[in-house]
Amino acid sequence: MRQLGIATIALVATLGLAATGVHAATVNSDVGANASTADLPAANAQATNNGQNEDATAARQLVSDAQKTVTELKSDQKFANYMEQAKGIFILPTVVKGSLIVGGQGGQGVFLVHKNGHWSNPAFFSLGAISIGAQAGGAAGPMAFLLMTDKAVNDFLDNNNFSFNANAGFTIVTYSARGQASVGKGDIILWSNMSGLQGSLNVSATDIVRNSGEDQAFYGRKATTKQIVAGQVSNPDADKLRSELPA
Repeated sequence: MRQLGIATIALVATLGLAATGVHAATVNSDVGANASTADLPAANAQATNNGQNEDATAARQLVSDAQKTVTELKSDQKFANYMEQAKGIFILPTVVKGSLIVGGQGGQGVFLVHKNGHWSNPAFFSLGAISIGAQAGGAAGPMAFLLMTDKAVNDFLDNNNFSFNANAGFTIVTYSARGQASVGKGDIILWSNMSGLQGSLNVSATDIVRNSGEDQAFYGRKATTKQIVAGQVSNPDADKLRSELPA
């Protein structure tokens, strides 16, 4: 009987330890699961920060590319004189290949207002499509819209999806670096160094939309186009572009 009692006690002890081990394993598993769950917000926050950093970098690069486009624009003294007279400018450093056909994709650009001898901070806009004459295709390259009237400037300030064409009441004159043309009294002067844009052609730029995401990425906070051009937000990364534009 004594041996049986000892064996019984040993069996109970073994079962107790086994049960404790199972419980411990369960607890450890739960702790691991909780730790993994706790890491999710941090991982999501890191991913968000990475995305914001990439957006800010892309916005800065667009501004830098716009500055290079302005340097190219200024190499033509006649056009530089028009820039001094302009009330605003919309600069697209790269209009993608194929965008000269109707419905073709446009590009990303920056809009600045010229007032009292000073250029504003840039606001970001996207061009959905552009049609120029009977062109089909065309090489990629920079493009700029000089806004010569208050009406052209106000479309950027007041609207979020608008067009520059005859239907919208605008007179657009093309001015090519490859073939200068008289601009007359156009509301908008379109410049590009792409081939095939010489002389007066039928121009239609559509789906010009504010890029509020890049505005926020560049300035670090949400801001309307009016707030940006009024100087309520700023970024020193825009200073070179602003100083490069003829006052």
